[in-house]
Amino acid sequence: MKKISALLLSLFLLTSAFSSAQAAEKPSSIRLNGEQIQSSKFEPVIEKGVTLVPMRHLMEKLGVQVKWNEATRTVSGSKEGLSFSLQIGSTKATVNGKAVTLLVAPKQTGNVTYVPLRFVAETVGYQVAWDASLRQVNLTTKQQSERGRGFLWKIENKGNTVYLLGTMHLADESMYPLRPEIENAFKAADYLGVEVDLMKDIPEETKKLIGDLSVYKDGTTLKDHISEETYQKVTAFLKAQGLPENSFDIFKTWFVEKQILAIKSSQGEQKPDMGIDRYLMEKAYKAKKPVISLENIDLQFKAMNNFSDSLNERLLLQTLEPGSPNPPTPDVSVDFLAKMWSEGDYNALAEASKFIGFDAEWVKAQMDDRNVPMVEKIKGYLNSDKKETYFIGVGSLHLLGDMGMVTLLEKEGFKLEKQ
Repeated sequence: MKKISALLLSLFLLTSAFSSAQAAEKPSSIRLNGEQIQSSKFEPVIEKGVTLVPMRHLMEKLGVQVKWNEATRTVSGSKEGLSFSLQIGSTKATVNGKAVTLLVAPKQTGNVTYVPLRFVAETVGYQVAWDASLRQVNLTTKQQSERGRGFLWKIENKGNTVYLLGTMHLADESMYPLRPEIENAFKAADYLGVEVDLMKDIPEETKKLIGDLSVYKDGTTLKDHISEETYQKVTAFLKAQGLPENSFDIFKTWFVEKQILAIKSSQGEQKPDMGIDRYLMEKAYKAKKPVISLENIDLQFKAMNNFSDSLNERLLLQTLEPGSPNPPTPDVSVDFLAKMWSEGDYNALAEASKFIGFDAEWVKAQMDDRNVPMVEKIKGYLNSDKKETYFIGVGSLHLLGDMGMVTLLEKEGFKLEKQ
């Protein structure tokens, strides 16, 4: 289990700001620009969180020209200058001539060829979004100019400049390239500020802290702190992953929830290693731009370790089974958040940041208690006499709402301009 913990730590850190990342569910319907295209002959299958659909019907609906090479068992498709190729049984594919790796290979069942829905649709120019409440996949026409808009503000004071970007910790290729305003602001900055710099090696004292906080030391185990029903769901999840059913027994509920969330996130279509934060950190290190951590990750671990048993179990249940009763946070899908970010929909972000229906204990620990110290650091940059430029990237949900970072900075008298 030490290996599991080490492997998933960076995923856990990147997903800690929003705990309701959802695993894929089998859709009840698939719609193209509002019109249902699913039929009895178009039943999808789900593998490792990826939706696969019958090839011919999908290509026909999307207006894709298809070629089939029987000798190599390769499917090629093209539409308006966009193209792809897939090989049955292989996770290697091409998009506009460039090699990519799929999470799940195309497959044949009987005489039907199944292909990854999101991969094909996004390659030929469609936005793909999952509506968790309706269990519905929505395909809509997507323009390249809509990609990577994000949420960006500019703040100036005493000759100092801070660019504040709301990021996504989980992302995919459809969210790139970022728009020029973001890239130019990053280039102009002397420093990059992030919640936590995950490019650095994890300090030994932090590893020791995690090891100390994450396990029970009073002779109890996980099953003593959650209901029997919840424990059975945990063991069923472990079994599905090919892990021993007692793998999590020594760990506390909050740590188990984060491990499961990390596993599910790594199997989803939006991934931590594609996150906007990660992208910015990699660019900063390549350009030798100093990276500043706004938060002390040790304090985050201590805060979660202090969650009540009730909140911990509800978070665990929500992560195991989206749509579980009495969830601590609304079941907002990662796809919804990705669409909101890609379109730069400030109104949708403002609504999401009201945290209606969220557990007050969770909001205080994950938002309020974290936003205030981060704002204090930004105030320090703006009030400095050094006349420097900072590019700050934090999870988008930290920005708006009553205790959002934008709101707190405005209350301090700073003028923030949307970019």
